[in-house]
Amino acid sequence: MNTLASPVKISVKHGEENGSLSTIIYNVEYQDKLLGQGLDNFSMFAGLRNGTVIKKQQDRAVFRFNMIGSVFYLKKHEREKQLHGKISNNPQLSWSSEGGREFAFLCAFRNNDLATAIPVAMGEKVYGDKTVESFLLTENFSPYVQLEYIIRNRPELLSGLENSQKRKNILLAVADYARRMHLAGFNHQDFNATHVLLDDIDRDKPDIALFDLQRVDQNRLHKIRWPIKSLAEFNYSIRENNVFSNQERLFLFCAYKGQSANHLSLYNRFLWKWITAKTNRIARHTAKRHARNHG
Repeated sequence: MNTLASPVKISVKHGEENGSLSTIIYNVEYQDKLLGQGLDNFSMFAGLRNGTVIKKQQDRAVFRFNMIGSVFYLKKHEREKQLHGKISNNPQLSWSSEGGREFAFLCAFRNNDLATAIPVAMGEKVYGDKTVESFLLTENFSPYVQLEYIIRNRPELLSGLENSQKRKNILLAVADYARRMHLAGFNHQDFNATHVLLDDIDRDKPDIALFDLQRVDQNRLHKIRWPIKSLAEFNYSIRENNVFSNQERLFLFCAYKGQSANHLSLYNRFLWKWITAKTNRIARHTAKRHARNHG
């Protein structure tokens, strides 16, 4: 049975459009249906219409589409400087663009049994001036929901003494995912409640997945800082509505380290102080940015 952690089998198609080289990578489970919709080259994907704009920024936009019996998200990256990157020990997972980078990491996470949103297709078009345009197509992750959505819009599902075990189960799942991600050699640089997806939060071990893998770090020279930044950012992101207490955020760190709060090593106590200090810095910077934007 396929899950959000199942490895992705891919098919690579190279072509040329108006003198520019293009590459399309399909998730083979979706390839025939996409080809049946005429999505057989870069221009057809880039020219998709009738989608709902979800996000619009200077360099990229995200659209929501209904097609082939499901809901998909198309992230389009405007023309940008060509990149060069690859996943270690997997030559198929290389990229020249932001869209290609994210598709590669979605696949690489799954190759390490780390659940993600479903990568459906990716395209890159390289121009003669070494700039590149790209897209990434993913499928809707329902019934998974963002932890941020629950905290902001349905806090009653987690708040109160009656839900303390549920909160603990979620934190255990998050700690386990973060630890396995870092051990696999990856660090999601936006590891927060926005990008953490949960399914069946009433289970003893709820299912967890990540999406938006555009900013993933593989540099092991920074490995000692990975838990600092990841857990600090996650700590800050779950403080809203006072759903998770300070003690529970310490519990998350202890679960990540595999130690109890009463038996933390001196080194891990130092790391926890570092994490809390960074969490507070994030809070101050966010408050200043909010004040500037609304002043």
